[in-house]
Amino acid sequence: MNTRNVFLMNLLLAVLWAALHADLSVTTFIIGFLFGFLLLSVAHRGYGATVVGVAGFILFLIRAIIVSSIQVAGYVLAPTLRLDQGIIEIPLEARSDLEIAILASSITLTPGTLSVDVGRSSTGQRVLYVHNLVMGDADAVRNSIKIDFERRILRVTRGGMTG
Repeated sequence: MNTRNVFLMNLLLAVLWAALHADLSVTTFIIGFLFGFLLLSVAHRGYGATVVGVAGFILFLIRAIIVSSIQVAGYVLAPTLRLDQGIIEIPLEARSDLEIAILASSITLTPGTLSVDVGRSSTGQRVLYVHNLVMGDADAVRNSIKIDFERRILRVTRGGMTG
């Protein structure tokens, strides 16, 4: 059974829990989801790690959006600061269209960055072109995206097998 089906089963168990308690509140649903999560984590290897990884990535992304929003607001409110815009090429370890789409969307959701295109380098490796509002050191930006975003995404999509 794949992870999506196990997750849907987890949601069904949460609904059943709330129905059995005759209380359709959010709290009862969450408690049912947590009990279902524990049960299914034991029954289906890897499900718990996947759900925790997705939740961790969502929390990381929310934090990145907030931090970036504050930084961009600082540039807007202090127009004397010089913007050092640029487009960088990021070699991808992500192979599937889903992995690349999640990475590109996550980058674009973060204020100050924009995924521009997916292409191939001169060596044939897939690359993602990203525009950054404040470039600074291009290698530092590239490494930050690979470590902070791509690595976390690959841990979820590939089951934690990436370094």
